[in-house]
Amino acid sequence: MNKELQEFELHKFGWWIGILTDNPSYKYYFGDFETYWEARWAVNGYIQDLEEEGAKILDVEIEKCQPKHLTIDIMPFSA
Repeated sequence: MNKELQEFELHKFGWWIGILTDNPSYKYYFGDFETYWEARWAVNGYIQDLEEEGAKILDVEIEKCQPKHLTIDIMPFSA
């Protein structure tokens, strides 16, 4: 892959908010945002919406990525 194509691929990625929840056990992605700060400004609204639906927030990430799915079912580990 040449350098110009690599740079194009990199610029296709946006800033996404990833929120991991329990009850239900999902990872939700919200985005994409132009900048980290846009995502940071919006994150509390998504957290509030999920909490109002009864979800327990386990982790929040703001990352530059391109998720394949916006909602991912997280299977719990069993011993």
